[in-house]
Amino acid sequence: MRATWGSKIGFILATAGSAIGLGNIWRFPYLASQNGGGAFLLMYLLCVVFLGYFLLTAKLAFGHIARTNFMDGFKTIDVKNSPWWGRIGGGLTLFNIFAVGAIYVIIIGWTLSYVVAAGKNLVGMDKIKIDENLFESLTSSYGEQLFWILLCIVIAGLILVKGVKNGIEKVSLYLMPILFLLLLFMVGWMLFIPETKEGFVYLFMPHWDQLGFSEKQFDWHHFSYLTLQALGQAIYSLSLGLGVCFVYGSYLKAGNNIKKSALWIVVLDTCVAVLASMIVIPAVFAFDLQSSQGPALSFITLPFVFDKMVGGSFFMLTFFILLFLGALTSLISIYEPAINLIMEKLSLTRIKATLSVLGINLGCALVVLASFTNKIDFGKDLFSLFDYITGTYTLGAMILVYCVFMGWKICPRLLQNLHNNGFVFKVYFRFVLKWLAPIVLIILFLSV
Repeated sequence: MRATWGSKIGFILATAGSAIGLGNIWRFPYLASQNGGGAFLLMYLLCVVFLGYFLLTAKLAFGHIARTNFMDGFKTIDVKNSPWWGRIGGGLTLFNIFAVGAIYVIIIGWTLSYVVAAGKNLVGMDKIKIDENLFESLTSSYGEQLFWILLCIVIAGLILVKGVKNGIEKVSLYLMPILFLLLLFMVGWMLFIPETKEGFVYLFMPHWDQLGFSEKQFDWHHFSYLTLQALGQAIYSLSLGLGVCFVYGSYLKAGNNIKKSALWIVVLDTCVAVLASMIVIPAVFAFDLQSSQGPALSFITLPFVFDKMVGGSFFMLTFFILLFLGALTSLISIYEPAINLIMEKLSLTRIKATLSVLGINLGCALVVLASFTNKIDFGKDLFSLFDYITGTYTLGAMILVYCVFMGWKICPRLLQNLHNNGFVFKVYFRFVLKWLAPIVLIILFLSV
């Protein structure tokens, strides 16, 4: 018997939890800081409103109709189609799951390490200087990172073996409200620091030159790059390229209002991204620090900021607990589609399927970690390479395959599965799946 969600709110929070994580709290702030702040935020919001919401709705509806794994769903919903749809779409999904998962579990390991270090500082157990030296020491140590990776995988595994209702849903019902309360608390704290004003202006006031517009010309390459980064982040943040939405949609009971649920998920996800940026970017500006440090922003710059403030140890611990909770809900959602696939394809129990997926992910993470710590010379840093390829290309390519299939093959069935479809919604829904999303993705791929 196929698993189902226990409640509507459980489904919304679990799906929002899959989207809310490192993509919002870690990745979004540093991408915004590197790409013009308000300009990036504007393009991101446009991508989410005019593309992300409709793609999320379509994928949830697709999964709800198919009620199977992401590879067989193509054949289940349209028995006349070529098996290559499932092979290409499923193949891209599997690559994204394990490539993103390998990066994710390394970063969540850093986060857990910082939670422990900040906790020791707060209780006075062991004073640890949390700065660039700690980050460099951590990221250069293969053994230490391996320990934290294994611990994160064990925590995720203990949740996943309990199943959809008793594991993923129950954890999300507790963790997501806590995450929002911590976020709001941190943002409220930042608002009372006078020096953060410049950071808030940078985040919320887009400049035309950052969008490629100037008095003399329009820089198409700059505009397309910014748009691709924003669209890639929207796809990454909403978990659109990982099979999560499809599988979570397949666990829905009949009668759920998918459009309304998708709207709630998008709103919650976007709010977390903006709130996280309201913590990170203003904090950096308040101390006149470099705001374009990229992935290390949360692990080097912010600890320096916290260290300079009254009660900094408490706020540092709060921030890294927040980061860990968000990352954990996303990590379990990354694993779930692959677990569902193995259970149905190989007829394995959930425990065996979970162990298989965790083992594969661990193997991928060890290879990436070996490259990252220079234990093995692959010629490239696989950590940065996988992050760039997935965030910029393969997540979008997977969405392209799904869009063409959903738009040209099964669009009428998707609309039948949605509620209260007015004329404008139906026209625009078809337009997004058939034309807008594929054309935008292809143009942006060719422009880079």
